[in-house]
Amino acid sequence: MRFATGTTVKDFADYAAWLEVAVDCGFAMLTTGDSQSLWADPYVSLAFAAQRTTTQRLAITVSNPMTRHPAVAASAASALQHMSGGRFVLGLSSGDSALRNIGVRPAKVAETEEYVAAVRGLTRGETVTWQGAELVQRWAPGPTPVWMAAEGPRTLRAAGRIADGVVLSNSLTREAYERNLGHVAAGAAEAGRDLADIEVWCMANVVPAATEAEGIAQVRSVLAGTANHVFRFTTEGKGLPDHLVPRIEELKRRYDSRHHASPETAAHNAALVDELGLTAWLAAHSTVAGPIGRCAERLAEIAEYGVRNVIVAQFVPDQLGFMRVFADEVVGRLS
Repeated sequence: MRFATGTTVKDFADYAAWLEVAVDCGFAMLTTGDSQSLWADPYVSLAFAAQRTTTQRLAITVSNPMTRHPAVAASAASALQHMSGGRFVLGLSSGDSALRNIGVRPAKVAETEEYVAAVRGLTRGETVTWQGAELVQRWAPGPTPVWMAAEGPRTLRAAGRIADGVVLSNSLTREAYERNLGHVAAGAAEAGRDLADIEVWCMANVVPAATEAEGIAQVRSVLAGTANHVFRFTTEGKGLPDHLVPRIEELKRRYDSRHHASPETAAHNAALVDELGLTAWLAAHSTVAGPIGRCAERLAEIAEYGVRNVIVAQFVPDQLGFMRVFADEVVGRLS
């Protein structure tokens, strides 16, 4: 298995220390997100990272079509590609907290698919059409792999048709992983592509703790955020048991996006998953938690499904300590 990890940047001195430890721990890819109201701009953050790393891939997981014109995104991506020596990957989705916090609607599936094609084409020096306008990047392009974060059948199929890679959430059970990969494969077939040509990564909350229950409790607000994102448009085709549908609808109604991806300030969101009886089901699909041995065992189980690339989320108080423990003790047991 290959492991990536990421953080949200609020202090660049802290980020410099984080990068140093992440590199030392051997992570293959370093990521950050795009949510302008909650943390620093991802292109600025990864430009900072590009100057302090040499071999690790650098990825935005993920941006959206609504806050950046495709020509703006492509120019920024090309600049990062030049600065990093070809190590940058741009992930895209319909948009979540970045949009909720400024009152902008998420992109539709067709809009996201068109945006992916436009940005990717522009970074390759192609002339593209976007909303009726002809666009071209008139300075040196920097060919950039463009991935999609996808959860529902339509978006997964779109990723299979157009994206260079796909980031899967809520896919850490065999049934969920195989179902979601099947949709990606179907989309690839529609476009005459092969699933093997699409890089597949799975998101996972990894939380070493005294017990599995204690680890899961630490990321309850993250479980709420993932559920709010995965099921925000529809619950259909996503493996959600019928008896949980009304509970998810209630979670979406009451979710507070001001504290998205911020466990330290999201007590309201954390309480929701317990109150609504969603914790166990959501954790099984997104979280690896517990003693070191249990975390290694769970990752080995996931590998048996065919998962080879995992983005390790760091929703833990001590990120530097976590990375060292993960690299030395968890991954060490998988070797």
